[in-house]
Formats: sequence, structure tokens, C-alpha cells
Amino acid sequence: MACIVKGYNCILTTTDKSAEEKIAQLKALGAEVLVCPNHVPSDDPQSYYSQAERLAREIPNSFYVNQYYNHTNVDAHYHSTGPELWNQTGGLITHYLATVGTGGTISGAGKYLKEQNPSIKVIGVDAEGSVLTKFHQTGILDKSEIHSYQLEGVGKNIIPSNVEFDTIDRFVKVDDRSSAFRARQLTKSEAIFAGYSSGAVIEALMRMRREFKPTDVVVLLFADHGSKYMSKIYNNGWMQKQGFIRKIADYAPSYQIQRRLERVFNKYIKNYGNI
Repeated sequence: MACIVKGYNCILTTTDKSAEEKIAQLKALGAEVLVCPNHVPSDDPQSYYSQAERLAREIPNSFYVNQYYNHTNVDAHYHSTGPELWNQTGGLITHYLATVGTGGTISGAGKYLKEQNPSIKVIGVDAEGSVLTKFHQTGILDKSEIHSYQLEGVGKNIIPSNVEFDTIDRFVKVDDRSSAFRARQLTKSEAIFAGYSSGAVIEALMRMRREFKPTDVVVLLFADHGSKYMSKIYNNGWMQKQGFIRKIADYAPSYQIQRRLERVFNKYIKNYGNI
């Protein structure tokens, strides 16, 4: 949208893991979208990192946003998101949970919050298959940690300089399936139509819930909207294809047992979104 206002051409690189809706929306706004394979190393010529660098080199008078290493990403959240969270909680915030992808959101806001109150805990939400958690713990980029996953905007197979590890107190790893169901549960129980990475934040909260005190003020940052995932986590066919949802017949061959399970599952679905 900024490019439309400024009259710039916008070229974006992404992976084939991205939801169809995201790509369609970008194209509708006039962007050129280059879809790259997801299952290649970051330094592979076909990766979306390498393709973005190539385009920046080859296109005259171009600007490479480079969101993983451009520190204005961190600065933007330091000057906006951080003060917003501090002011809206009246300075009472004790914990800040956000997903870690480029690192800008959690690092910028987290840095500001810790400057106001160093005791605030900044919790990074990471994906199973990402290298960030182990790097935070050991300082080692362990490529054996890398495997494919479905979460978008969570975790990385590189170490972005915008992830300021000194600001982040700890990481919590979450899985694809649990994150998908948490997002669906949030939508049906709270009418907050959140996206996949937002479900990851909820899952991290649930894994930490016994650590909090009644007086704690825990802020969760939901970075995406559910409308961007209608073809994925809000699509039962996609969920079934991933193995996240099973047919009732898979649980029991007996018709009577199936009917009993149906009643149990329908009650569960009403409360939590799906099985």
C-alpha cells in the first residue's frame, strides 16, 4: 500500500508455504510476487532470501527492504508497539509474548519495555523446526534442528540480526497442530478471528500458564488475521490433509461407538473449534 501511494513498483519474494490468500491479496494490490520453494537452504539460489538479493542487484534504482537485517524494523516497534503496550497497560505489564520471525516486533517492543521496567519478561515464541531457540540457549546455529513446518511468520532457519537475543528472556517452542487448534479455539470462544501465528502465541501461553501469578499482566501480540488462512487452518480439508483432523470412522469401526463418539466430539468442537 505504501508503494501505491508513493508510485513505486513493488516486488516481493515469498515461499510456496504461504497461504494462497496472502499472495492473492498482494497481487490485488498491484505487487509482483515471486513464489520460491520452501524446502531449500537459505543460501540456495532459489530461496526467497537469495532471489530478493538477486533482484535488488539486477534492478536499477531498487531498494532491498531486507527485513531480517534492516534495523529500522526494530526501530519501528521500539517507537510504536513498545510505547503502546506500556501506555495501554498503565505500566503494569509483567510479561510480553510474541512470535519471532524477522525479530523486529519482539526486539523493538521488548527493548522499550525493558527500558521502562527491567523486570518485564520478554518471551519469544518459536516453531519446532526452527534454529532460534537452541541458538538462544547455546549460541550455536545447529542445522540439525531444521525441518519443514507449516507455521508462517514463526521461527527461522537463519539467525537474523534483528533478533536481539539479549532482549529476549526465553523461547517457547510450539508445534503446527496445537497452534492451528488454538487459533480456531480463540475464534470460536472469544470472537477474535486470529491467524496461525497468533494461535502459536496462545499455545505458548498455555504451556507457561502455571508459571504466572494472579497479579501478573501478560500481553500477547497477535500479528496476523484469520482471513489470511481460510485455505489453511480454517479449512477442514487442509487440516485433514496435514493429519490434524481425523474422521470419526478412523477412531472406531462400530456404528454404535461412532455415534457415541460423535456426541462427545460435537461437544468438544462446540467448545474448542475442532478435533
